[in-house]
Amino acid sequence: MRPTPHLAEMSIKVPAPFAGLSDLGCTAQYRAQQFNEALRDVPLLFEGPEPPMRRLAQMLQMLSSSGSTTYEWTDPVMLSDEVVILAFRDRSVAGQALSDGARIADYVLNLVQPVVFTFLHDCAAIAHLRLSDVIEMRVSAENKSVAEFVLPLENIVRPKGERLLWGRAS
Repeated sequence: MRPTPHLAEMSIKVPAPFAGLSDLGCTAQYRAQQFNEALRDVPLLFEGPEPPMRRLAQMLQMLSSSGSTTYEWTDPVMLSDEVVILAFRDRSVAGQALSDGARIADYVLNLVQPVVFTFLHDCAAIAHLRLSDVIEMRVSAENKSVAEFVLPLENIVRPKGERLLWGRAS
């Protein structure tokens, strides 16, 4: 009997994704699961100083009503003055099994594309937040570093938001 392939636990850390804030970062946490089951929610945890975190929580509320048919964002929750959490929820196979003809292409896209990319896109396109010009990511799985890379924002998302979480727009 062949073992069912599974996805290992993985996290993606993104320090300083927002323009002008080097001390506000984000971590996406993927839990382990079987490959053939519906994708589990992927929580994103934000940590940073109190004033921009309050504004971030307000801005993230816009994402929960984005209207996407393949995924949704939960309402953001402030766990403390310096910590906010929300989650990515896959809707591509809502109520269906993969074997029932669910939207396989959407499922695979949600599985393969890092949730961080979807999050950054929605921050710029929906909440109109200005992101850092360069996005740094650190990927780890099973407590080991897998990859570290730096990408120009244009390689991840085209829309450029104008709202800053803290400070003034230039």
